[in-house]
Amino acid sequence: MEMTEPQVWTLIGVFAAVMIGAISLLLRQNDKTLTALSGQNQNTLTMLSRQNENMLTSLSRQNENAITALRNEMNARFDGFQMHFEAKFETLENKFDTKFETLENKIDTRLGSIDRRLEDLDKEVANLATRFWKSS
Repeated sequence: MEMTEPQVWTLIGVFAAVMIGAISLLLRQNDKTLTALSGQNQNTLTMLSRQNENMLTSLSRQNENAITALRNEMNARFDGFQMHFEAKFETLENKFDTKFETLENKIDTRLGSIDRRLEDLDKEVANLATRFWKSS
């Protein structure tokens, strides 16, 4: 059985129509599948975004708490060091003041002694000069 030319063209047209219809159905099905997957992906991304935001907020709070605790501890230690050094410096200042007062008293005593000796020496020189000049 041999087919005529119009029959061959009809078969080609039917085959082309079936192929175009099948491709259209496949494309439409793929479009629905991609739309559904896109919606699921959007929901998943939204959920992950919220989770990440919650985690970041939690980590931020934890970091702020840790930084505040560290700052408070460092301030307490620095205050302790400052009080310790102030006490040490005050003790040293008191010791130096005492030593300088003692030294000043010794110097005043010695200078007073030297001053008295010079006055005595001056009187003796004056007496000698008076004797020497009067006797000549």
